Amino acid sequence: MKNYIFYPLHEKSCPGNVHFSTGILISSDIETVWDNVCKAENIKKYFTTDAKNNLDNEGEVLWAWGEEAAIIRVLEVTPYEKIVFEWNAMNVDYKTKAEFTFEDVKGKIKVKIKETGWEMNEAGVKSAFANCSGWTEFLNALKVFIEYKITLISK
Repeated sequence: MKNYIFYPLHEKSCPGNVHFSTGILISSDIETVWDNVCKAENIKKYFTTDAKNNLDNEGEVLWAWGEEAAIIRVLEVTPYEKIVFEWNAMNVDYKTKAEFTFEDVKGKIKVKIKETGWEMNEAGVKSAFANCSGWTEFLNALKVFIEYKITLISK
């Protein structure tokens, strides 16, 4: 793995009450969806340009997009049900908390992402909207990759 531009995790954690949720239904089994969300070898097939460590283990994970990367600290894992992690929010000096949940809904897997902790100010709201957009793109890329074997990103 090469050297990436990234910032260590901020000390300040989730100080605000601005949050969002986004989700999608995927026609697949829970094991396939889980592995494609969690495993570094899979995530870099459809969302990142590189990844180190898996999301289904507590500890640090690195996701990279080109030269820039993000450190993710996995806090909680309930296999096939939930992943909770924190990471630096964009363009602010604190971390936010993201929670992924997985639920079988009539044979399809509902993946929901909730991210919390932005401060109610211009920088916080802009950062929250940017992350909501990013997670929506993630979910769309995941769905298309699993259901149609199509990768939307260019490497």
